[in-house]
Amino acid sequence: MDLRKDFFIFIFISTLGLISGELSATNKKLEWFVGRWRSEFGGKIVWPTVPTMTYGEELIVLEAPMAKSTNVQFLNFSARAWSHTTKDHFHDEWGFITVDPNGNATLMTAGNNGFTTYEVGEVQPNKMVLVLKDIGRISFSRDLPVDDLRRTFIRHDDNYMEQLLEMRTATHPKQGYLEHTRIIYTKQKEL
Repeated sequence: MDLRKDFFIFIFISTLGLISGELSATNKKLEWFVGRWRSEFGGKIVWPTVPTMTYGEELIVLEAPMAKSTNVQFLNFSARAWSHTTKDHFHDEWGFITVDPNGNATLMTAGNNGFTTYEVGEVQPNKMVLVLKDIGRISFSRDLPVDDLRRTFIRHDDNYMEQLLEMRTATHPKQGYLEHTRIIYTKQKEL
């Protein structure tokens, strides 16, 4: 029994218990995005400096209570990725996402890979494209500095959603983006 893991799961589930049950008017634009999405091996990592590999990931987006101090409802956002072949843990992202009255989404994440991101973009029916506005990283990270990032979510139907992550680092490419990851999730029935 791993008490730290059990405690973490307890805290996470307890937090989920605070769910208000209803999306704010602006966050209703993300209704298609809310839920538990999972892919056992449907992800692919591609980058010039790393071997191409497949991965699995679980993405959970859930309603959160309204922040009374700001009168803004953020949705809880979490992603956990693992190697398909070795089942080794890749990384976690935890954060929050919300939509403003103009239909612009903001996603803020912190990851156990030493990065924090602030991304903004437009929400359309069944599609959201976010671009990096700011990034923070721990000083001893071994990864190449990420200079730019674009994250696209596309819901194909009630059961399938795709995420495409494109980026630019200090060395690749000189301009524009290169595809880094692509994954197709299946919506899970239970949370």
